[in-house]
Amino acid sequence: MCAAARNFAAFENKEGLYGIQFNISNTSKFKFATVRITLNGCDLYDIEIKNIRGRIVESKKDIYCDQLSSILEGMWEKIEITNKWTPKELQYA
Repeated sequence: MCAAARNFAAFENKEGLYGIQFNISNTSKFKFATVRITLNGCDLYDIEIKNIRGRIVESKKDIYCDQLSSILEGMWEKIEITNKWTPKELQYA
């Protein structure tokens, strides 16, 4: 909710792996962006954030399921904003 996530859809990438994508807006780093989360062959997740022109601006690979929330928050919010939050607040974001 804090990133105004919307337009959820499934996708298949070039390697034939499946994932979910959604749009975000009005975060501290991005005005508009698309987030893609792919389940890779190692049963871990890869995350890409693309700008409005489709260029990858942030990416992380091999993320465990329990890390997804905090990693995503850190990718689309500036460090000054995330430092204001306590770890307990990040767990429930």
